[in-house]
Amino acid sequence: MAIDRRPTIFSIAVNRAFADALVHGLIAQHGTDPLTLAQGMILLPSNRARMAVQAAFVRAGGTGLLLPRLVALGDADLEESAGLALDTDLDENPLPPAIEPLRRRLILSRLIIANCATLNVPLAAPASLRLADALARVIDQLHFEELDPAALDTAATEDLSRHWQVSMAHLQLLLDQWPAELARLGAIDLADRRNRMMARVAARWDRRPPAPWVVAAGISVTAPAVARLLRVVADMPGGMVVLPGVDTRMPEHEWDALGPARPSSSEVRPLAPRPLDTHPQFQFKLLLDRMGIARGEVADWAAAADVATAADRAALASALFIPSRFTGKWRDRVPAGATAGIHMCEFVDDAAEAQGIALMLRHALETPGRTAALVTPDRQLATRVSSALARWGITADDSAGQPLAQSPPGVLARLAMMAASEGGLVPLAALLAHPLVGPDGDRAGWIAAVRRLDLNLRGPGVLAGLDQIAAHLLHQRAKLAKKDKQDAALDALILWWETAAGRLRPLWTLAGGGDASPAQVIDVLVETLDTLSHGAVWSGPAGRQLATLFDRWRLAAPDGPTLLPPQAIARQLDDLLAGESVRAPFGTHPRLFIWGLLEAR
Repeated sequence: MAIDRRPTIFSIAVNRAFADALVHGLIAQHGTDPLTLAQGMILLPSNRARMAVQAAFVRAGGTGLLLPRLVALGDADLEESAGLALDTDLDENPLPPAIEPLRRRLILSRLIIANCATLNVPLAAPASLRLADALARVIDQLHFEELDPAALDTAATEDLSRHWQVSMAHLQLLLDQWPAELARLGAIDLADRRNRMMARVAARWDRRPPAPWVVAAGISVTAPAVARLLRVVADMPGGMVVLPGVDTRMPEHEWDALGPARPSSSEVRPLAPRPLDTHPQFQFKLLLDRMGIARGEVADWAAAADVATAADRAALASALFIPSRFTGKWRDRVPAGATAGIHMCEFVDDAAEAQGIALMLRHALETPGRTAALVTPDRQLATRVSSALARWGITADDSAGQPLAQSPPGVLARLAMMAASEGGLVPLAALLAHPLVGPDGDRAGWIAAVRRLDLNLRGPGVLAGLDQIAAHLLHQRAKLAKKDKQDAALDALILWWETAAGRLRPLWTLAGGGDASPAQVIDVLVETLDTLSHGAVWSGPAGRQLATLFDRWRLAAPDGPTLLPPQAIARQLDDLLAGESVRAPFGTHPRLFIWGLLEAR
């Protein structure tokens, strides 16, 4: 394979397995000498891509290989591992550390609450965390595109409606309070740090390449900082860029119809055609434009791998995404037989769809060695399919994992906070009946006591407080005593409730005392969960992740709102749990996968 042209940039067609084709080509170039292969470096978009390429090397390695350095740049940030691999002169002029994401969410939440109070705009405390997430995305997007936040200050707000003026006031945080908070902490945004790191790396590699050969593979991020680094890699001796699925067969007039990636100043913007920025090829056009490379300079990757479909499938994919004004050519562009092996199924509802997909996946396992994957961005469908497969004892390897909020430790934490803050009998009964709650040995006796308590509390006039429940049980015993009757089961239930209420009382007392410090609530909640479950809540992958989340929350809480209602803290816990996923480290099926769009690419 010739690599003497500059810039050196290739594309692997969509009908070929990207990782396997990439590895076969690299082995063909550098694999004759094991040390030559090991001296190289491969830049990849994410840790998942790094694992995929590593697995491809294992499949193609035969008797064994010395692998090159695999560095994950990350789609939106630069991982610490990548920083250690790329930047060797940070000791002389170190970059400020990146602010921890959870701390940033809580600080922005506090600023938004204070800002709304200044603007006399009512805002519920739980909503501030969601607004903080939206504001954080704006900050990251500004860094991603290298736009100056001060440009927001020039926006005309006089003619805007009231709600737009409020939104602009929130965005004013970018100009005033947020940079001051970062300066106070001595930190910078993660996206900003990524840009600075990329700039340093590009400047140093432009002077001196880091390895005899460097490949940037599968990176389609359009950030200007990434584009500059890719251009440096494409220009350096022994360097090349390999993109995933650039449509080199699309006619030039259709490629131009995707829109100008960088409109000229002479264009009249209201009359200029809108770029087709939702087209799957637009990101490649934008990336190539920012790299200063024409599409005609992109060559096809010649190396092939065993994992591929017919070449007509790539032509079909190109035809499916013809820009709208050229769809009349669709039938002429689809090769004969390009749809061979493609089937379409229609189902009456979501449940039937999930069951049908699960049956097809299970049928694939009947063939020894065959693999199968479900590719979907719909997490509800993925969950339904996983549940259907579980009925046959099959656990698919789901790349998204299980939401921490739906895991047993996460459910227990939510129930405890909900029962304490809302004071309802239903969440209290659900908390006490949770599988992780109870004594170490007599689980059956504990559940029997919970059922007796549930039956005894049914009826009008029963209050949900711990003392009120105890008073209700004592009143029941007093009524029996007036009739000269005794109930040994009721006496045992009263003693049991004294023990159970003693475990719950610290959290209930704190939640019933009005506004509280989130850090104090976290400490009491952790202690309550540990006491209720005898430490079982922290076991397993989900338990360890929950413990890590509480540690990060406790460290970041002082930077967030100082006092919150218990209900707001409960909602904050729900939001934090919803953003965490737990992936099983082992035990999944080796031939069955559920992928999102990123993993499938």
